[in-house]
Amino acid sequence: MIIFDKKIITMTYTIKIDDKSLKARSIINMLKALQEDYDFIEIEKDHAIKSDLEIDKELDKRYKAFQKNSEGKEWVDLKKEFN
Repeated sequence: MIIFDKKIITMTYTIKIDDKSLKARSIINMLKALQEDYDFIEIEKDHAIKSDLEIDKELDKRYKAFQKNSEGKEWVDLKKEFN
């Protein structure tokens, strides 16, 4: 927490821990235990694609979908649809 001219500014931190090692899993478990006592700690598991093989599969899947419908839309038109 930072205080400037009696205004409180809070900051949120993101810490990424790869849970492949025993030490990393130990840290994650420690943080989960702390989360039970402190409401300002929030832990979310990132379900992002992790391995090169998974990335290759995802890219192949997206490329095949693109080949089926390669026309697509212009970025400007897509932005208009979302606004």
